[in-house]
Amino acid sequence: MPSIDFFNFFRYFLGTVATIYATVVTLQSLWGWYVWLTGRDKYISLLRRYVIVHGLRLRFKAFWGDVIICALMCIVFVMLWHAHREMNALGRSLQSIANVEQPYEQ
Repeated sequence: MPSIDFFNFFRYFLGTVATIYATVVTLQSLWGWYVWLTGRDKYISLLRRYVIVHGLRLRFKAFWGDVIICALMCIVFVMLWHAHREMNALGRSLQSIANVEQPYEQ
């Protein structure tokens, strides 16, 4: 009987679905903003200039808290990824030990 770990299957399946979903939603949103901001109306042109000027005036200091949070979340992700790899290695080694035939004791 094959050894299937349903937790790993669920984890990989959920990660794949969430990544595809987030990518599609982000691309749809960016495309919608692009189409809307390329309009020919004079008010859209004014709004486009306003967005460009404010984008150029952004300062890194204003987003420092968000940058710290993103960095901490990346660190947590790497720690969890490493923990899962260690757990998988431990499971494989325990499975290989269990599959070794023990000599008969008499």
